[in-house]
Amino acid sequence: MSSPRQIFRGRTLGQAKEAAERALGMDAVVLTARHVRRPGLAGMLGTTEVEVVAAARDPEPMEPPPPPPTPSVRPQSNVFASGAYADRTAEGASPVATLRAELRAELRSLKNTAQQTARTGPDILAEIAALRTAIQDATPSLRLGDDAAAILRRQGIDGPTAALISRWFEAPEEQQQLVERLRDAVSEVLKVATWPIAAADRAVIALTGPSGVGKTTTLAKLAAHATMAHRSVTLVTCDGYRVGAVEQLQRYATLLGAQFAVASSADELSDILDEAETDLVFVDTSGRSPRSDGAEALLSAREFGDRGFARHVLLCLPAALRAQDASRTLDAYGAIDPTALVITKTDETVAPSGLVHGPALSGLPVTAVCAGQDVPEHIAQATVAGILDQIFPRAASRGAAS
Repeated sequence: MSSPRQIFRGRTLGQAKEAAERALGMDAVVLTARHVRRPGLAGMLGTTEVEVVAAARDPEPMEPPPPPPTPSVRPQSNVFASGAYADRTAEGASPVATLRAELRAELRSLKNTAQQTARTGPDILAEIAALRTAIQDATPSLRLGDDAAAILRRQGIDGPTAALISRWFEAPEEQQQLVERLRDAVSEVLKVATWPIAAADRAVIALTGPSGVGKTTTLAKLAAHATMAHRSVTLVTCDGYRVGAVEQLQRYATLLGAQFAVASSADELSDILDEAETDLVFVDTSGRSPRSDGAEALLSAREFGDRGFARHVLLCLPAALRAQDASRTLDAYGAIDPTALVITKTDETVAPSGLVHGPALSGLPVTAVCAGQDVPEHIAQATVAGILDQIFPRAASRGAAS
């Protein structure tokens, strides 16, 4: 309740305020002030005074005392999981499950913040992406267990691929069975296909993928195997950007006794395919992402059409590819609708995670595996057993292409 107002007068404003302070205390508050006339005898010889309206200052409200802290538990933090502050984890609760639940709650909070903001800042987007990665990294351990998850990490298998493998993993009864159970789980996410030169039909076999992944050498290996199988071959390059690319493929064509052509546009590639008389036409693309005005645009399922050839677009991925890079590469080259994968350079890494990330994240089969530069020796048709031996080697199996 507010203090009542009172009226005080003085010859000056200072005297009126002093009167208010004597009555109400030094904290008195002057609300209004005005000059008033004080009449004299018979209405004559009057004087002027200052009249103020004042009131005592309301006392400050007292804050209730804080509640006593909960014994043995520290205040919750947005940085660490609340379970990290407890003396021990609640019986039956998984530390990873607790962490994942809190990460998901934080992610929901960030999403709500982003939705309420007219323009979502890059910091919020970056934090959401980081939380998603943390959730993905924490999830596999729930089913795999620490030992199995550690084996996958050593092989470079992480993120959504590890989460997918965890769905198929069954914990072994004995520790020595751990690798065998992991092999079984990984085999469920692998797909393989016979390589396209094995079919008797006429076919266009195009190799695409990032620069430096080994497309030209892989193409030469496949073409050499086709020639040894008495198939007639045409080699076509669309790579007019890399220095020496045309000369390199032309040299291979000469050694194989194959036809050779250069296509700098989709129209030129279309004419080459229409005029080709060989059983197989191998197309070497540039290492750049497919463009709508590039020669590679003709290779998409929609643009290729019915040309009397089977269509095979093989996306080449390096064996050391991690999950995040695999997703980015698959997005970049998805425009030309790859039909299968070729995993290259398995001899250059001790953690050939690309053998698993590629098929797991794309849903495409692996058709061939390369393990060196020699033409035509260092290539083999992909098999599930061969890939598993690369990831989880038995005896001296590591390094073999098949």
